[in-house]
Amino acid sequence: MDDRGGSFVAVRRISQGLERGSVYHSSSAEVVAGSAAWLGRGLSCVCVQGRDGDPRPSFDLTPAQEECLQRLQSRIDVAYDSSIPQHQEALKDLWKLAFPEEELHGIVSDQWKEMGWQGKDPSTDFRGGGFISLENLLYFARKFPKSFHGLLRKQVGDRSVWEYPFAVAGINITFMLIQMLDLEAVKPRSIVGETFLRFLSGNFQTILIL
Repeated sequence: MDDRGGSFVAVRRISQGLERGSVYHSSSAEVVAGSAAWLGRGLSCVCVQGRDGDPRPSFDLTPAQEECLQRLQSRIDVAYDSSIPQHQEALKDLWKLAFPEEELHGIVSDQWKEMGWQGKDPSTDFRGGGFISLENLLYFARKFPKSFHGLLRKQVGDRSVWEYPFAVAGINITFMLIQMLDLEAVKPRSIVGETFLRFLSGNFQTILIL
């Protein structure tokens, strides 16, 4: 979704199992099933449901695609670590973008709940999302501030329908896309994953991962 009135497009796969564990006490299928409520009236959802016994296609990667996948996987493997100054600063930057006129009183603070973290320490919410999920939230806030703040502050729609934890929802979306696009596999095992890698290898310098 962009600030000119575009819409999100979500592709859903019902997974039979997750490799990295669940995020926010929910499976990837449950996370996506709730995405219509999270993302609003403009959401279009294309559902791709896997079945037990379906053969998995296998795709050969070009050297460029293999390099892109390896670089992406190296970023996915970086966990959020509150002891790393760079990670702390990135989290503080997200706060400044979300609430530019409100001073943050600490990296551990009840203020974080205003953004939709589950508790006063956001580091406990990253889990399978990793540091890349924070990078994605920062990218969203910087590139599409109107949409970012509209979702953060639930400015559109019935409040009772839109009551969701914004920050944790963002972590879940990154986690869901990693699973859906099969980005932790040696090579893609679905048409969706193979198509994404083709796009990524041609746009690696201009795209922010996921």
